[in-house]
Amino acid sequence: MTRTTIHELQQIPLFSNMDEEELRELLSIMTERIFQPGQLAMQAGEAESAFHIIEAGEAEIWLTDTDGKKVVLDRLGPGKFFGELSMLSGDQRSASATSRGELITLELERDEFFDFLRRRPDAGLDVLTELAERLKRTDDILRTRASQNPNEAEEKRLSLGQRMADVIADFSGSILFLLLNAVGFTFWIVWNSVGPSVFHFDPYPYQFLTMSVSLEAIFLSIFVLISQNRQGAKDRLKAELDYQVDVKAELEMSTMAVTLRDMHYRLHEIQRDVNQITRKSETEMTSTMVEMSQEILQR
Repeated sequence: MTRTTIHELQQIPLFSNMDEEELRELLSIMTERIFQPGQLAMQAGEAESAFHIIEAGEAEIWLTDTDGKKVVLDRLGPGKFFGELSMLSGDQRSASATSRGELITLELERDEFFDFLRRRPDAGLDVLTELAERLKRTDDILRTRASQNPNEAEEKRLSLGQRMADVIADFSGSILFLLLNAVGFTFWIVWNSVGPSVFHFDPYPYQFLTMSVSLEAIFLSIFVLISQNRQGAKDRLKAELDYQVDVKAELEMSTMAVTLRDMHYRLHEIQRDVNQITRKSETEMTSTMVEMSQEILQR
């Protein structure tokens, strides 16, 4: 027996537009499920059609990309739901769900839910509206939240030597560094060329200056190479993050498109059933009115 009340069920966005009678009927066909920490509540590729609403706890939604790496799509808490895509489309699960701690869900089977929607076509419109809103939110999240800043991610892994190499490489490419070298070389040459020779510690051809410049060039080239290697690692990280964003975008957009198309088809079926029932009721009512009129005329 579920502990969820009609009021709590109404707080779930998917059912927030339904009235109490619809919610009471919906609650009667739900089954409470309990998952232990780390247990799979849904597995990608399985032909399961159950839809889960989180009553308590947290679920992690994830999949495995082509490289065999785990890609976390979302973490869902109480009031959120998962498994709606395969329930509506009838296809295999597109992602997996694992419980983070104890997870309690309300399980709703595909056939029972579709029977409910056929009896309650207005509820089907409410579900379609919420799924459209979820698609919009997913699109916004993919634009802003799915990716990480590669600069921030790389900064966390920097060693002290790499930080020093970045500082030196940045400074050596500045105008200030150029001016300091120009002033230093000019002073060195003038000091060793003008005035009494007793003060000339590096006379022409300035061998000590030549050696100093060569050593400076060697060390600066090493620091620049270290900085360039770091930039290459940062570019690879950015490419990997872009790939993860593309995986999320492709999965979410394709599955939501299938869901909306299937919902559109189902709503057409429901509308057709409603029209048939309406026409049948009108026919029966007309027949009844004719019979009553004939009885009145006979009297």
